[in-house]
Amino acid sequence: MAIIIDANKLNNAVNNAFDVAIEELSDAYDEALESDIWQWDRTTVRRNGEIVDSPRNAVDEEELINSKVILRKGNKARFEWQAPHAAIVHDGATRADGSDYPARPWTKWAQENSDPSLAMQRKLNKNLNQR
Repeated sequence: MAIIIDANKLNNAVNNAFDVAIEELSDAYDEALESDIWQWDRTTVRRNGEIVDSPRNAVDEEELINSKVILRKGNKARFEWQAPHAAIVHDGATRADGSDYPARPWTKWAQENSDPSLAMQRKLNKNLNQR
């Protein structure tokens, strides 16, 4: 009996499964921004004309959600949001008048409400079980 291990097939299966995990987490970040789960201290009129109170989503003119960049190098992936106000939305801030912008830590919410490792495991199992 002979067992053949194809390292190229294995590496391709792992890379493909990692892509699925990255996509799963990316979708969860978007869902976190788009969900009406964020507390806010007042009713406001957004730049897009929408009137919102609390809870609300963290999407106005989509500049923040559209600024997401995924940098992948080898077996690592890095997510960045390049909109100028990304850190203020995520971490909160203090206004000039001393009042606060509440934090909306969408990355934490996404990581707590998704399971990219499970998505990766399922895809890897599927890839390796193909004949």
